[in-house]
Amino acid sequence: MLWEELTAKRFSDCIRESNGVCVLPIGVLEKHGNHLPVGTDMYIGTAVSKQAAETETSVVFPYYFLGQIAEARHCLGTIAASHRLMMDALLEMCDEIHRNGFKKIVIANSHGGNNHFLPFFAQEMPRLNRGYNVYTYFIAELKQEQVRAICDFAGTSDLGDHAGLTETALIKHLRPDLVEMDAQDPGEGRDLGRLADLREKGVFTGFNWYAQYPSHIAGDPSPASAELGRMIFEMMCENLAEVIRAVKADDVSEKMIREFRLLGEKPE
Repeated sequence: MLWEELTAKRFSDCIRESNGVCVLPIGVLEKHGNHLPVGTDMYIGTAVSKQAAETETSVVFPYYFLGQIAEARHCLGTIAASHRLMMDALLEMCDEIHRNGFKKIVIANSHGGNNHFLPFFAQEMPRLNRGYNVYTYFIAELKQEQVRAICDFAGTSDLGDHAGLTETALIKHLRPDLVEMDAQDPGEGRDLGRLADLREKGVFTGFNWYAQYPSHIAGDPSPASAELGRMIFEMMCENLAEVIRAVKADDVSEKMIREFRLLGEKPE
C-alpha cells in the first residue's frame, strides 16, 4: 500500500492491516556513471519496497531522497543536503509517520552512502524518548548464497559497488528506457587506489570514496542484463519482505521503549 495513494478515510484500516508497520524507502539523487539516471536509487528503492510490502502487507512512505551524499556534490544532478538537515528532517518525517498511527518504521535504504548515517540516526532514538521504534535495513545486502548465484549467472565476481553490474542490471530490468550503455567507458569504474595505505589500516576519511572513484562509478557494468536484474530484484524483495515480517513479529521493542523511558526518568 502506497501512502500517497490512500484516502484519509482508509488510513485507520491500513494501519491495522499493516500491524502498524510503515516502510520508508530512502536513498539519494546522485550521479550513477554516465549510463544510469541520477534517480537510480529511487527507482530501485521504491520498486523493492512496494513489492515487498505487497508480499508482507505494510504501508510504503513516498521515496525520501535527503540522504548522505557529500562525496558526490561535485557531480551534476546530485542533491547533497547538510548532515544537520538530514538528521532533523528524517526525525520529523518519522515523528509525522508515528503521529498518523504507525509504531514501527522500517527505513529501507537503497544507497550505500547512508550506511553510516542511518545507524547513527537510529542510535539517537533512546535519547529522544519517542513512542515508536525505527529499524534500518540496507536492501542491497544480499545473502551469501544469493551472491554466489548472481556471480555464477553473470560469469564474474565484480558486482560493482556503484553503477556497476548490480545497479545497471536492476535499472535494465526496472527502467530500460533510461539506460545509455554507449555513454559509459567500462574502464572508468576502476579503483584509483588513492589513500589505500590508510584504508588498509582501518582509517576512514570523508574523501575515501572520492579518492577511489572520482568519476562516481565503481565496477564494470558491461555484463549487466535485464534478466540478471530481475533475478537480483526478486532476491531483494524477498529479503525485505522477511525483514518486514520480523519487524511485525517484534513484541519486545515497545516494552523496552516503556522500560527505558521509566529508567531514564529522574527521581523527584
